[in-house]
Amino acid sequence: MSHLLAAASLEPAQVTRLLLAMAVLLGLARLMGEWARQLGQPAVLGEILAGILLGKTVLGAFAPEAYVWLFPTEPGSPIAIAEEGFILMSATLLLLVVGLEVDLSTVWRQGKAMLSVSAFGIVIPMAIGCSLGWFVPTLLGADPELPDNLRLPLAIFVGIALSITALPVIAKILMDLNLARSDMGMLVISSAMLNDLVGWIGFAVVLALMPVGGHGDHAAAAAGGGASVAITIGLTLLFLGLMMTVGRWLAHKSMPYVQSRWSYPGGVLGVVFVIALLCAAFTEYLGIHSIFGAFIAGVAIGDSHHLRERTRDTIHQFVTNVFAPVFFASIGLRIDFVASFDATAVGVVLAVALIGKVSGCWLGATLAGLSRRESLGVGFGMAAQGAVGIILGQLAYQAGLITDELLVAIVIMALATSLLAGPAMQIVLKLKTQRQLHTMLSDKHVVLDPGSGTIREVLSVLCRRAAECNPGQDATDLFRAVWAREQAMHTALPHGLAVPHARVDGLAKPQVLVARCREGVDFDAADGQLSRLIFLILTPTDQPDTQIEMLALIAKTFDASDTRQRCMQAATPAEFRAVLNQVTSEAGHDLTPHDNETLGMA
Repeated sequence: MSHLLAAASLEPAQVTRLLLAMAVLLGLARLMGEWARQLGQPAVLGEILAGILLGKTVLGAFAPEAYVWLFPTEPGSPIAIAEEGFILMSATLLLLVVGLEVDLSTVWRQGKAMLSVSAFGIVIPMAIGCSLGWFVPTLLGADPELPDNLRLPLAIFVGIALSITALPVIAKILMDLNLARSDMGMLVISSAMLNDLVGWIGFAVVLALMPVGGHGDHAAAAAGGGASVAITIGLTLLFLGLMMTVGRWLAHKSMPYVQSRWSYPGGVLGVVFVIALLCAAFTEYLGIHSIFGAFIAGVAIGDSHHLRERTRDTIHQFVTNVFAPVFFASIGLRIDFVASFDATAVGVVLAVALIGKVSGCWLGATLAGLSRRESLGVGFGMAAQGAVGIILGQLAYQAGLITDELLVAIVIMALATSLLAGPAMQIVLKLKTQRQLHTMLSDKHVVLDPGSGTIREVLSVLCRRAAECNPGQDATDLFRAVWAREQAMHTALPHGLAVPHARVDGLAKPQVLVARCREGVDFDAADGQLSRLIFLILTPTDQPDTQIEMLALIAKTFDASDTRQRCMQAATPAEFRAVLNQVTSEAGHDLTPHDNETLGMA
């Protein structure tokens, strides 16, 4: 027995290559993801670019030996099998997180309006997508010699891929636009949840329809080789029904017991992951991909209000920062995005996804009684596909259902719709983007302990630094403008804050600089406190509302004493900015579909 185990195990050199490959893949994906976030783009964009750089497109073209050494392509390679196993686990856990975001109680509260938006938002793009996949699959980059037994699964898949909605992307867009608490925002969130649920059930049906020889081999094995598609679908629907009833009830009743008697949060995390993996294993055994079981487990567990937000956040952070980057980067490993780029397929997929989704949701929202402008905003919001569309495409590609060209088209479509949704909603609804303080500050904008104790000296330091950050501006002119405003009325706020400000001719965009003074500066505050966090706000003269907006943003950000204390303890400008970034992220996480005091308000 021992010699068999030895023969099946990886050799030390192979283990080294495997660990190095995963470290490089995860490291570059995280690095590129953070770079994308700093540019105001979804992290998934950078993560996919990391895979493209390490995959056939770049590394495989310029250093093929290094590419094959890190990511072997030969069939049966132990390293390749281990890498694929890790990627499969990443996809499974990622769908657990997606399922946890689906709050069924929120869906039901929206009633007829949600059903109208979701129904038309699914039916119209799905009808167009199914028609294209059935009648003209080659227009989408499909194999011209597509077997007849794959035509129906392909048609249904295309319909689903063009009609599904990315709940995490939509939630982030609504928070950025300050719409998460609104009736329209709740309608979009609940409709997206229902779309997700319907879409993944539909994808399970697609996998069940796959013929023996693909993913359907498991279905045949599950029933002694004679399982029919109807039996597989029936068992899947039975599993779904049991999980949404008995499974939800058991999860809800057992969660308080686990949280009160087991270690926290470790015990709860263990239970959640065990349930998810068991459900994933069961659906894989049925012939349906493991990700469907993990998704349904997430829905059943996440619907319990006994699952604390801290636990959700821990799962979310762990999966989205470790496993999700690996999965999204893996998309670019095996595909040459240059050679597989089909302009016709990309154009058709993107056009149908936008036109079908926007028009369908607009019609549904209009019938629900929303105004034309709000209905169009709902349409563009629901059009965002993001990571969900990419996950679907990758899984269909792994199942052998779609070609490289169609996968590339789906990835580009998902990214484009996610990038377009926010600005389109902003234009249609005539909204202003909610600024975030940490994105306006670089290390040069933060001055720690300038070593002076008077208002004039501190403002002089900040104005000199502002001139360095804005070529063309004179430090003396800036100081005169700020000092004139300060002489007219002191700009101190309660709790040790001060916000000296001025409007400046020729300034390209608003600027914020901050001085952290441990000893404090007397800005003549009404509460008698010395000002220790001093924000210099410079705004263009042609943007009269921006100054008020920035003042309100600073007051809101530093209203909490914990935030002020953490900023006072920062040792470097980078640490100061990290505090603001963390505070913003925590505030954004509070606005999740499970927060009864925020998104739960309809």
